[in-house]
Amino acid sequence: MSLQPVPADPRLRAARRGGALFLGVSGVVALGFASAWTALFPALPQDLAGAADLDPQAEHVRIEVAPRDSIDGWYLPGTNGSTLLMFHGYGRRHDRMWRYARFLRPDGYGVLAVDFRSSRATDRKPTTLGAYEVPDAEAALAWLERRAPADRIGLFGESLGGAVALTLAAGHPEVVAVVADCPFASGTLAIEESSERWLHLPRGLTAPMARQLGRVVSGHDPGALDVVPAAAALRDRPLFFVACECDNRFSLAQSRSLWHAAGEKDTLWVVPGAGHNEAWLRNRERYERSVLEFYALHLRPRAVPAS
Repeated sequence: MSLQPVPADPRLRAARRGGALFLGVSGVVALGFASAWTALFPALPQDLAGAADLDPQAEHVRIEVAPRDSIDGWYLPGTNGSTLLMFHGYGRRHDRMWRYARFLRPDGYGVLAVDFRSSRATDRKPTTLGAYEVPDAEAALAWLERRAPADRIGLFGESLGGAVALTLAAGHPEVVAVVADCPFASGTLAIEESSERWLHLPRGLTAPMARQLGRVVSGHDPGALDVVPAAAALRDRPLFFVACECDNRFSLAQSRSLWHAAGEKDTLWVVPGAGHNEAWLRNRERYERSVLEFYALHLRPRAVPAS
């Protein structure tokens, strides 16, 4: 006697499909939530890339941000009448800036590098893409102006630090010049594009989840900062934009929108084959020469001819 297969109940097949779909969606949601949480508190590796650690040479200072809160800074006084306030990017600390200070210091520039509260070792704040980081930068600038009141001040920032530098400069006309390496144009675009390019997750799911989680954890929307108006307010000041052709975080459109808003008067250097903030690694000689020439042209005090 042959056994004939019993046709599956259509309702059972539908239930199985529904269960598989539920598990699939639940898995994506769980992965998106975990990724969003990690994005608020990323790992903070030391990232010197072979450069000397300048911490032992620098003066470690504590800078008040708000009542009962502060940030840490590392200050190296200069000799040429100009000081650079330097901001690290997302998931990094102040020591990331030592790769750049290494070639700026021999030309006499002073340097103040700080840890945002979202990158400090204890009582760490979540990354907010501006809500905490911009006030941190404001406090650092105020401290530097008290410490070196006669110095001309320039800013240097990478990624998140670049967006913060542009935002800070827009509100402070005493800032003379800004170098922004792979800044984002807005917190919203930073989250959306990083979701796709870096995490390889759909932006339509991950980005809203990250923003909502950020609101719950910090009380601030990490997508709120819009840097384009800040760039537009800097049409009268020199800027130097660095963008990377193969950026795995942000599209070139973000840097181009900032460059356009600033009046297209400045240099926008697109580095072929480079990933996010890899311009110095890929083309070190040109990077260092270009940055030094930019600051020498716009930041160094001009010699006054003798009468």
